Amino acid sequence: MSEKKLKSIVVDDSEMQRTSVAKLIKDHQNLELVAEYRNGVEVLQNVKSNEIDVIFLDVEMPLVNGFDLLKSMKHTPQVVLISSDPSHALKAFDFNVTDYLLKPITPPRFNTAVKKALVASSYRKNNVIDDDRHIFVKSNLQRIKVKLTDIKWVEALGDYVKLFLEDATILVLTSMKSFSEKLPANEFLRIHKSYIINLNKVEKFNSNSVELCGEILPLSRKRKMELKEALGEA
Repeated sequence: MSEKKLKSIVVDDSEMQRTSVAKLIKDHQNLELVAEYRNGVEVLQNVKSNEIDVIFLDVEMPLVNGFDLLKSMKHTPQVVLISSDPSHALKAFDFNVTDYLLKPITPPRFNTAVKKALVASSYRKNNVIDDDRHIFVKSNLQRIKVKLTDIKWVEALGDYVKLFLEDATILVLTSMKSFSEKLPANEFLRIHKSYIINLNKVEKFNSNSVELCGEILPLSRKRKMELKEALGEA
C-alpha cells in the first residue's frame, strides 16, 4: 500500500487554505497533487472524475459550494470534505464521503483521512468493490451474509456477540476472540474487552471513549495506543 499514489486535487476559494492542503498532499508519500482549483465551476470545466482518485473539497465556497459540486458530478471519486463548521458533518456523510476534516487541519488528522482513502482504494482495484466483501454468521439456526462495510461495532454479551449493523442487529453464538479472527485487522479493532469497532466509522475519540455513528463506546487504556496507530494518529 505504501507505493500506491492517489491522484488528488484540492478545491478551496481561500488561497491560504488551498496552499496549506496542497502542501500536505505534496508531502504525503501516497498522494500526487494533480491540480488546485478556486471553486466548483473550475472543477466541472476541467476535471474528468475518472482521472482523479481523491478530491479534497472545501464545503463553503462561492458560486458552487462543495455539496452542489458533488451533486453535479456524474462519477464522484473519493471525497474528503473540509470545513470550519462541524454542523455540516451529518450532511457530508449522506454523500458517502471518505472523511470530513475540520479546519485548521493538523498533519496527523490529514494522515488519518489519507489512510481511509488508501484502504477504500485498495478494494476498488481490479473492479473489486469493498461493498462485496462479506462474512457469514450463524444466528437462529441460519447462516446470514453480512457485508463488512455494514458492521458498525460488535459487542460481547456472555457467550454471544451482538453485531450492530447499519440497519439491524444480529446475535451470534461465538466468542469475541473467534469473531475477531473473521474480520480484517486493518479495518476492525478490539478497543475494549466488550467491543470491536469498524475503524472506518470512527468520528472521534479521547482517552476514555470512541464515538462512531453517533454512539459513544468505552476505550480500554491499554488499547488507546493501538487505536491511535490504526488511525494514523501515533
